[in-house]
Amino acid sequence: MHIDSPDRRLIHRAALAALGAAALPSAHAQAWPTKPIRIFCGFAPGGTTDPYARMLGDYMSQKLGVPVVVENRVGAGGFISLEALSRAAPDGYTIGVTTSTSVWGSRALYRKLPFEADKDFTPISLLPVGPLLMAVPTDSPAKTVKDWVEIAKTKQTSMASYGQASVPHLAAADFNSRFGTKIEVIHYKGEGPMWIDVVSGVVQGGIGSYVALSPHLAKGTVRVLASVGSEKSPKLPQVTSFVSQGFEGQVFKLDGCLAMLAPAGTPADIVKRMGDLFVEAAESPKGLALREAFAIDAKPTTTAVAQQRWRDESPIWVRLTEQTGIKLD
Repeated sequence: MHIDSPDRRLIHRAALAALGAAALPSAHAQAWPTKPIRIFCGFAPGGTTDPYARMLGDYMSQKLGVPVVVENRVGAGGFISLEALSRAAPDGYTIGVTTSTSVWGSRALYRKLPFEADKDFTPISLLPVGPLLMAVPTDSPAKTVKDWVEIAKTKQTSMASYGQASVPHLAAADFNSRFGTKIEVIHYKGEGPMWIDVVSGVVQGGIGSYVALSPHLAKGTVRVLASVGSEKSPKLPQVTSFVSQGFEGQVFKLDGCLAMLAPAGTPADIVKRMGDLFVEAAESPKGLALREAFAIDAKPTTTAVAQQRWRDESPIWVRLTEQTGIKLD
């Protein structure tokens, strides 16, 4: 009879324990969720952020069997919601949705923020919002973006913007830097009043979302000149991108998005589970309806893609915002 030594028995038991652990799902995934989940939304109903949060929350609730409640914590450009999220327990029961400007461009706009985005948050998924569109009044003589820039070289011209460090703000800064124009940026509290002033000719152009622009497109009161990013709008496939029209500024190459975030330290397996659910949700009936209404072709990203894009793209947005030279505090 062969008798194992105590050391060999210990090694054998450790190996069996390791194999058993590898075969089981993590303790976090097994235990979560057991109570309601909250989604902090930094913006009021309307636009893209709130409908996205509610669609994803409904899908999570169906799949996980617990209530998912959207809390609109509005104010300070999304900062009130983000500050609350940064202080929430990292247990998978509180997450938040915000704009890329709030967590990326804000670092260049403000000397002091109530959070540190890279330290306080973990990306779960980036939510596509479809390509932003540049439009002018239909009676504008500009038929292309190049026409519009040429006009801006000789006449007082303004660009409508939905916020500081937004894409239209950065686009105007790029035009001014590259072509010597002096385009004035007019900031609005949302796209609704912004497009009304574009249509009426109070401002000479703007850049914004399809969903806000669509009522004016239906009336034939605006002309779309170009799209931002690599996507084409499924509603306007004839519209070409800034890049394809010869505009090489970095702002025209980036695809805009919303960011779904968890507090830093949230278990990785829970974060990934939520990210997987968001990808699935895009093909649900409510997800398909949202994407159709908002002209969004792409799906939310996986967690791995979100975290890679966060590392790659956030420095670009910070640099572009820094180039405007604006400080808001």
